[in-house]
Amino acid sequence: MCKAAAAKSISDCQHGTVVRLSDLTQTHYDMTNQEHLVQDLHDILKSYYKVARKRIVDTLCMQAAAYHLVSGPDTPLRLFSPGLISGLSGEQLEEIAGEEVLMKRRRAQLLKELEDLETGRRILS
Repeated sequence: MCKAAAAKSISDCQHGTVVRLSDLTQTHYDMTNQEHLVQDLHDILKSYYKVARKRIVDTLCMQAAAYHLVSGPDTPLRLFSPGLISGLSGEQLEEIAGEEVLMKRRRAQLLKELEDLETGRRILS
């Protein structure tokens, strides 16, 4: 609590220390240049701290996920060894890593359209 508000505070056993809202709105804060500079630096450092804290949490989450899912000793990717992959049939590989049916249709449609456009260009040339 600031000094001016503390001077106008009311001590009440039931609610603790209370300050009237009108007393807070009427308070004028005169700060020296040094106090203003300190307040600005405090605000800047507080903002930086918030951003840095969020970034550290994000980085820790990404590193934990990468370790447990990609690069750790017990990752699910260890199941897909070169020997296992080379022993799979084409249908099994398609099921595991294949393209979606809608994407295949769209690709075929675009290739047909490209072929038709090339044919039309040759006819017009």
